[in-house]
Amino acid sequence: MNEVRIKLPDGIEKTFPKGTSIGEIFRSVGIEDSVIGAKVDGKLADFWFEVESDATVEPVSSNSPSALDLIRHTAAHVMAEAVQDLFPDAKVTIGPVIENGFYYDFDFPRGFVPEDLEKIESRMKEIAEENKPLIRKKVSRKEALKTFEKDGERYKVEIINDLPPDEQITIYEQGKWYDLCRGPHAPSTGFVKAFKLLSIAGAYWRGDEKNPMLQRIYGTAFTNRKDLEDYLKKLEEAKKRDHRRLGKELDLFSIQEEIGPGLVLWHPKVAKIRRIIEDFWRNEHESRGYD
Repeated sequence: MNEVRIKLPDGIEKTFPKGTSIGEIFRSVGIEDSVIGAKVDGKLADFWFEVESDATVEPVSSNSPSALDLIRHTAAHVMAEAVQDLFPDAKVTIGPVIENGFYYDFDFPRGFVPEDLEKIESRMKEIAEENKPLIRKKVSRKEALKTFEKDGERYKVEIINDLPPDEQITIYEQGKWYDLCRGPHAPSTGFVKAFKLLSIAGAYWRGDEKNPMLQRIYGTAFTNRKDLEDYLKKLEEAKKRDHRRLGKELDLFSIQEEIGPGLVLWHPKVAKIRRIIEDFWRNEHESRGYD
C-alpha cells in the first residue's frame, strides 16, 4: 500500500503518499504557518515526521501546553549552539527535555561559572532572533561517524556506535550548527522567545562515576513571557521556604555532605525547638499504641 489515509480536525480526511511529512500535510490544508507541530495518534511530532501508515493528525498550536516540549527541546539546541559559539572548546553530549525545562551536558574542563549564564543567554537571544529553521537530515551511520569524528565530538561518536545497526540516524541543523538528534523540534529557533538559564551542576557521563564529570546547564522555556515570569516567581518563593537556606540563615542547623547526605548538624540555639518536635513525635506515637 503506497498511500496513507490521514484524519484531520473538523472531520477532514485526506489521502497522501506513504512517507509524507507532517509539514507537507499541513501545507496542503493551509495551516502550516499557524501551528508548531502535531500529535500523530496522540504522540508529539514535528514537521519532519513522516507518516508511514493511516493516522489521526492533530495540529499543535504554539501557545498550547503540548508545544512546550517542542520549544524546550529546541531551546536546548539553541543553548548548545550558544555555548559552542562562546566556548569553542566545549564538547556536546546530550540535551533532553525534562519536567519544567531542559538541560544540556557539556565536556568543558574549565567549567562554567554563574557569570557565564548571562553571556550564554545573550547569545541565545541572538540565535532566536535569527529565526533559523531547524532542518532534519537523514544520514548513514558512516556519514554520521565521519561528521562527528571530524568535529572531535567523541560523545556523539560513542552514542552513534551504541545505536542499533538498523536505526535511522538523523541530524538537526540550524544554520551552520547541527546536532545528532531524533527530535521533535519547533520549526525554527524563533519559537524560543521566553526562556531562562537556571543553574549549573556536575553530572557524570551516562550517570557512571567512572566516566568523565560533565558540566550540566539547566534551563526552562515557555510559550510566552508571562508564564515564564510566573514560574520564576514560584521558584523564588520555594527558595524562601527551603529548609536548607532557613537552617543556615537562622543558625538552626547545617548540612555537610562529608558526614552524610541529608543529615543535619543541630546548632545550640535549636535545642529547644528540637526537643519540642521530638516530644510531639513521641506523644503522637504513644497515643496510637506505640510503646
